[in-house]
Amino acid sequence: MRTPSLGLVLGFWLVTNILVIVWWRLEISERWLPGVLRYFGIAIYVMVALVPPLLLFWVRKSFLNPVVLGLLISCCLALSITAHEANLLREQMQFSLDHEREFAHLGLVEGIIRPLISQIVETYVQVMGDDHLRGSTWRTHVAINYMFDSLAFLGVFALGTLLLSPTSRWLCLLTFAFYTQIAIFPGRMGAVFIAGGLFWQLFLLVSRRYPAAIISGLIISFARTDVVFASAFVLLSLPAFERRWPTTKEWAVFAVLIGISLVTPKFLIWMHPEANFKSFLVTQGDYFGKMLGNLLSMKLAIAVASPVLAIVVVTTCSMTRTIAAVVPAALVHVGIVFLIADFSETRLIIPALAALAFVASEGLGKLLEAGRCEPSQNPAAD
Repeated sequence: MRTPSLGLVLGFWLVTNILVIVWWRLEISERWLPGVLRYFGIAIYVMVALVPPLLLFWVRKSFLNPVVLGLLISCCLALSITAHEANLLREQMQFSLDHEREFAHLGLVEGIIRPLISQIVETYVQVMGDDHLRGSTWRTHVAINYMFDSLAFLGVFALGTLLLSPTSRWLCLLTFAFYTQIAIFPGRMGAVFIAGGLFWQLFLLVSRRYPAAIISGLIISFARTDVVFASAFVLLSLPAFERRWPTTKEWAVFAVLIGISLVTPKFLIWMHPEANFKSFLVTQGDYFGKMLGNLLSMKLAIAVASPVLAIVVVTTCSMTRTIAAVVPAALVHVGIVFLIADFSETRLIIPALAALAFVASEGLGKLLEAGRCEPSQNPAAD
């Protein structure tokens, strides 16, 4: 399977996001499913969740373009995850919207260094209607989260085309879908955005789309500087796996991305000299409070990761290109989270869990593909 072009991936992302916005803005579901039939709309999301694996099974041999099929399934999974999150958090969606919008108007440094998410929420509220009107909170929540979720799934699939075999790629995509379900944290939006930003950057860097990676990194740095910082280390880990020194271009892109991730928050804080740092305990000298809490919370992370961790231990016998591409970046990110954030929010460790999913899927895929090839190599079976 060839790697999807950047234009194809962005085309899928833009078109599906426009369709979701048009669907809710025009209230198509309200017009086509009046009265009691309106509740049938909930069943649609259940079918969306089940259709991708069934579709993959039936057309796996006859589909002419498996890349397009993978992108389509990624969008379907993203829509299913988004709808599930909105259903799960119905009572807290208003809090979720208000919480993110407040960051655009408060002096907390956490909001100052990631203004993009707040601005996106503000824009969607204006486009989809006042968030206190009946039904509009649901529409706005779905539209905003689908923007993040769809790009995350597309990034994971696109990176998988570079690193994984066909079987491993589908295993990774479906495992990532499972982890995005458990990443839903009550009252906080964009649960998949962190992993999506990291793996989108990794896709651009591993495929050597360096100008796009720099532009993307600059945009993402206004929302999450940590994923830009962590993803840059693939430019060092891949050359190390290939037993060579990074090229001048790789060193330059690495320096630019690290610089972006460090300078952007400094610049934003410089623009707001009255910033309140109380949300960053490390800056107030509480160096061990959060780390101690994270050590106690690690049992949750270990429990969630244990199935894929067991597969990684059993199937991984040597260093692979996949490991070199995803693990160092994930370790850098989880290290940042461990120092300044809260492990009890599972959404923050999804990049590390998704990296484990890549490695586990690679190993499990090889076993399944080997088992499938053995009968055809047996003359007696023929």
